[in-house]
Order: sequence, then structure tokens, then C-alpha cells
Amino acid sequence: MNGRLQTSFLSFVIYFFVFILLVEWLKPVIELTDTDHLKLFSLFLALSFLFYYVKLNWKFTIPIKILFISWVLVAIHTDLSFFSSDSLSYLVNTLQENVKFLIFQQWQEVTDSFRTLLFFILLWMTTYLLNYWIRIRKNILLFFVLTVLFITILDTFTSYNGEKSIAIVLISGFIISGLLYAQKVMTENKVQASSKFLFSTVVTLFGLMAVSGAIAYALPKAGPSWPDPVPFLTSSNPLAEGKESGKGGIVTRKVGYGENDEKLGGAFLSDDTPVFTAVVPRKQYWKIETKDTYTSKGWVQSEGEPQITSYEVGTPIVLDIPPGSQEKNALANIEMNQTFNFDFIMQSYGLTNVSTEEPVTLSLDEANQKITSYSNGNLSPLVSYDLLYSEPVYSLKALRGQTEESLNGLTSDFDRYLQLPDTLPTRVRDLAVSITENNNSLYDKAKSIERYFSRNGFRYSQTLSAIPTGDTDYVDQFLFDTKIGYCDNFSTSMVVMLRSLGIPARWVKGFTAGEIVGNNNGVPVYEITNNNAHSWVEAYFPEVGWMNFEPTIGFSNSPNLEFDLDISTSEDDIPVPPAEQKPEKEETDKEKTEVSKAFTEVMKDGLKWISERKALIFWSLFGVLILSLLAYQYRRKWISKVLIPAYRMRKNDWDTFEKMYHSLLKQLSSYGLDKDQGQTLSDYAKSIDTYFGGSHMRKLTQTYEKGFYGDNQDEVDYNLMRESWENLINQLSG
Repeated sequence: MNGRLQTSFLSFVIYFFVFILLVEWLKPVIELTDTDHLKLFSLFLALSFLFYYVKLNWKFTIPIKILFISWVLVAIHTDLSFFSSDSLSYLVNTLQENVKFLIFQQWQEVTDSFRTLLFFILLWMTTYLLNYWIRIRKNILLFFVLTVLFITILDTFTSYNGEKSIAIVLISGFIISGLLYAQKVMTENKVQASSKFLFSTVVTLFGLMAVSGAIAYALPKAGPSWPDPVPFLTSSNPLAEGKESGKGGIVTRKVGYGENDEKLGGAFLSDDTPVFTAVVPRKQYWKIETKDTYTSKGWVQSEGEPQITSYEVGTPIVLDIPPGSQEKNALANIEMNQTFNFDFIMQSYGLTNVSTEEPVTLSLDEANQKITSYSNGNLSPLVSYDLLYSEPVYSLKALRGQTEESLNGLTSDFDRYLQLPDTLPTRVRDLAVSITENNNSLYDKAKSIERYFSRNGFRYSQTLSAIPTGDTDYVDQFLFDTKIGYCDNFSTSMVVMLRSLGIPARWVKGFTAGEIVGNNNGVPVYEITNNNAHSWVEAYFPEVGWMNFEPTIGFSNSPNLEFDLDISTSEDDIPVPPAEQKPEKEETDKEKTEVSKAFTEVMKDGLKWISERKALIFWSLFGVLILSLLAYQYRRKWISKVLIPAYRMRKNDWDTFEKMYHSLLKQLSSYGLDKDQGQTLSDYAKSIDTYFGGSHMRKLTQTYEKGFYGDNQDEVDYNLMRESWENLINQLSG
């Protein structure tokens, strides 16, 4: 392989990986701005680097690029034929109109086609800069580092998932850096490597990248050290439809009941707006509906034939959770806040009857257990109604008697409660199996999963719940990566793990009990607010029926158990203490949560401060940039004012002198007086003294060579050397 072929081969490999690097830089820009057409922009980059590689004359490259950009603008923004006078008129008019908008600062009027043109110009300038770094500087370290920072910051603070991009960028960047260094050494020494050596170098470089990448992928990864900051910046909570606040695209939703649960995760703001009051003798949850289909990102209700049963007010209602005995009947009075206009019933467990003075018909949807109220065929929200209920009681003996064999008799009606997406990672089921491997009954398996979260480092937070992106599974991310979330994370994870064991389970939505705000003839009055919006779990055990579970840390909704076993029950069957009576071992988690909340507030305050001063910050940064460019342009004028005082503050010793000498060489090089390849320091010093006059450079060089090569550092007159050094520095700045 001759020298030209070697150079051509190295250049091709370098340009190829620079193209890969720039595409990875382009991907998050396209995704986060909803720009689309990644392939067209990538094609433009490929053409640009191809032209640089073959060194095509600018007289050809510029018209070709302009033609390509024009074709793209017409193709994606119009239905016109490119080879027509209309398309030419469109391009000319677009350019004229948008230039006027820019001149008169009418930024909002700028069209999408002109923004696309500006983006192409940006890519054009970027490829030109990269070509300069490749051919002249033979170093792209700055762009490499900035690309890594760019992707990692977006991966951390936005919804963009940059895990693969970071790996690709690192591998490509190291390969480019290694090849550029090899090319630089060959150029500076004016030698050509043998084909065998060049091939082995490239193969070794690729091999090292492949081996290190494989090892890094195989090694175990620690969990996240910091909470996911994405919820601080962009949040979406399915329990809070239509309650948004924020500016500049940053949306934070308030907690509350909503019907869209397709995308779970994200932060939400607390909201203590009252939803309803309940006069009820015993604290309890209020159920609204269930959902049966998990999509890997959230919940939807499966489609099928509607199973609607209508009831007149005051007639018995038959639900799929049978009530307890009539001797334990209780009455609850519900007073709704009319602001919310809810057309469904807040159900107590064991509900048997709904009564109201309003002329409505109640409609029960058997698929999701939701009860709505109608009047004359239209939805009619109730303001006040009474619930007659008797909380169900479960036999612990019957529950313990349900084993895996009991599931064999399930009918196809339960298939939808066993549904799981095909993309669910296997480690989720493996975790469920490991949690329950020592349990025999289905009930004990469910209890083990319910208790798992409070005993394995999980944390409850309304602001730190991550939003899964790409192919990431919501449950898998919570169980193995973040371990931080609110009720939706805990309840969905338990349902998925129960289903992975073959136990029918469904996701339940409603409200927790609320807080006591008074009493009515000795009966507690509970106020339920948006903050009480909640989700939990119902599992099905053959011959027993549906039973509720509460996996969320800090919440309790224990069902009534009849301890009818002949042996003493284990401590695991003791009802969980209420949220207000937290054990001491959770104090550490509470402190961590408080720290996280403080971190949240700092982030929000910081973003608010930046948002309020965007113009000031922008123009300040712009001013700093201009000043920096001016300072760099006229650096020779002020460099002596910095270097000389800085070195006068140092000791007069060999270490200082050596640094001063190397600093002088660097300043001479930036001045344009470079040392030629192979030129000795003595010859170089003579040429400098010839240029400036005097003998200062020769004195400095002789002293440097004696001290460096002859170890003669004690006899140096450092004061005299400092005078010669300062003289040359002043001449450079003059």
C-alpha cells in the first residue's frame, strides 16, 4: 500500500466515524424538537463529508448542496414538483419574506421552511469546522468532549434516552482520536507506515474498543445515585388531566382523578382542593373503577362487548366483591364538590345500595366496575347521595387453602386479568418468583409481593417518578432502576408481578380515606381532596373472590380477616399500621425524602429564576462571547500584562524558569514564529534573535539546555534570565 493509499484509507475511516459522531449529535435535536426527517439531514451530512474526502472543488460542492437543500425544502413543505417554476417562486418568496421578518424582528412570523434552511446552514458550518479540525488541526477532542456532554446532559435532564448514543459516541470518538494521532505523527515525521503495521494498528484500536465496550456492557451497574431530574423539568401525570401550570413548554400537572392512564410517571403538584366529604363511621378507601390492560407504559381498558347493568335508585346493586353480613351494614353520606362535575359513584367496599333524592338511573359497567348516573339518557352528576354497605370479611383459612393448583379451574373470563405485554422483561417475572419462592398459598404470595416494597429500599415520592421513554418498561424501570415513585408505580408493579405468577389481578383507581374535619351526630366527617387520589390492587383467589391489597409505602387499606386458623397466625398477617404511625426504621427513608424535596425546590427555584431572566442571561452570555473573541483576537496586546505579573509572583528557581521558557515557546508559536520540524533549539533561538534583535533567546536557550541536559540548575542567574524572558514577552505584545 503506497503512501497516498494509506492516507486515503485513514481519511475514509476518520470521516466515516466523524459522520457517525455527528449523526448521534443530531438525533436528540431531531427528537426533542419534533423536527423529523433525520434521514434527509443525515444524507446531507454524508454528502458533505464525501465532498471533503474526495476534495471536490468548492465550485461544484456549493451548487450541489444548494440544489439538495432546495429539493428538501420543496419536498417536505410543499406538494409542488421540484422541476417547476412554482417551486422556484416558492423558494424565492420564502427567502424574501423571512429575511424581512428577521430584519424587523418578527420572530414568530418566521416559517418552518426557513427554519429548516437555517438548520441546514448550521449543519453546513459544522461539517466545515469538523473538516478543518480533521485536515489541519488533526484533533477533534473539543467536539468529541462537547458531544459527550451534550448527549449526557440531554439524557439526564430531558426525556431523551441517550444510553446507546453515549456508547456509540465514546467508541467513535476514541477511534477518531487514535487515527488522527497516528496520521499526525506520520505527517510530522514525514514517514509512511507499512501496510502491515497500519492494518494491525487499526485492528488493534477497533479490538480495544470492542473488548472494552463488551466488558462495560457485561459488568453489573450500580443504581442511580441521584433522583431522576426529568420530572422537575417536564412532567405528566395521568391522574391530573386538564390541570396544567408552567411556561415555556415546562408543564407540571396537579394531582387528581383523571381517566387517561396510558402514560404513567412524572411529577405532579399537590392540590388540596376538596373533591367530596364523606360522613362515614369507619375510615376507608373510595373505589371508582378498575383497568385490566397493561401496555408497558400505562393502563387502558380492554375493548369488548359492553356489559352494562342498570339499577334504579334504592334497589340492591350486585358487584363482583360480595358484601359482608347484613348485621354489619353501615351508611355513608357523600356530598360532592360540584366544581368537578363527576358523573360516577364513589364506591365503598361491600356496597349494596345507592339512594338519592335526584331522579337518576345507575349504570354499572361490569368490565371496569364503574357506576355512573344517568337522567333521561344523559350523564347526570349527583351532588348528594347515601351508600349502604357492609365491608367484606375474608376467611384466612380459605385464603391459605388457595394454591397454584386452584388456578387450573379459571375460565377464559379471567384472561384479561392475566394479560402482560410481550415486551415485559423476563427479570420482572424472575423477581416475582424469587419473592414468593418460599410461599405455598396464593394469598401468602400476594402478601409477600405487597410487603416487598417496604423492605427493599423503595421510596415514595410525588416528584421523583421517572417517565419511561423508548422501549423502557414502566414497571421494569421502577423495580430495578429508580425504586422511587408514587402509588401508580407501586400498584402497577404489584399487579404485573401477580399476573406473571398466574394470579389474576387488576389495577384500581379512586381516593384514600381523607382527613377528619368534623363530626355529624358523633359520626366522623372526612374531607377527601385531590391529594387523596390514589391507585391500589385487587387480586382474585378462586373460591374466595376479589380482595384488595395496598403495596404503596406509607398507605394502609387492610381488608377484614377472620382469623379462623387452628394455629397461631404469623406476624405477617397482623394489619399494617396506619400511615400516621410509621415505625422508627422508616425515619431514614423519611429524611432522604425530605432531602429530595429540598432538592426539588432548589431545582424549581433555579428554573424559575432563569426563566424570569432569559433575555438578560442571553445577552450577558452573548456579550461575554464577543468580549472573549475580541480578547483572543488581540491577545498579543494584553498577554504580557498577565504573564509577567503572574510569573513575578513565583519563586526564582528551576521549575519556574522551565515553565517560563515553555510559555515563551508557545507565545512565539502563536505569534507565527514556529519551530521547524527537526530544527534544534539553538538554531531556533538564533532565528528568533535575528527577528527581534539582541541575544535574549540564545541566553535563555543555553541556560535551558545546560539545566535540562547537564543538570546544571544551581548556577543559573534566574534574575538575569527573567529580564531576558520579560524583554521577549514585551516585544511579542508590542
